[in-house]
Amino acid sequence: MTQSVLIHCQPTLEDYLTDNNIQWSYSKEYGKRELDAIVNDVPYTIEDGIYQDPDQQLCEHYGIDYDQVNCIEAL
Repeated sequence: MTQSVLIHCQPTLEDYLTDNNIQWSYSKEYGKRELDAIVNDVPYTIEDGIYQDPDQQLCEHYGIDYDQVNCIEAL
């Protein structure tokens, strides 16, 4: 079973999320000041012996700018 992940991110990502068919909504808590995107989790991998933050790797997989992410949590 695939785990879903909730990415709380800046509203500046709205066009990117929409253009890339990533499910999102406005935050229940912050309204239009934050977007909540839902994606499937991806397996964490260590490449060439180099550790990368799993949250950064997840965002990289989906092409989401990690600098515009507020928080990531499992659903």
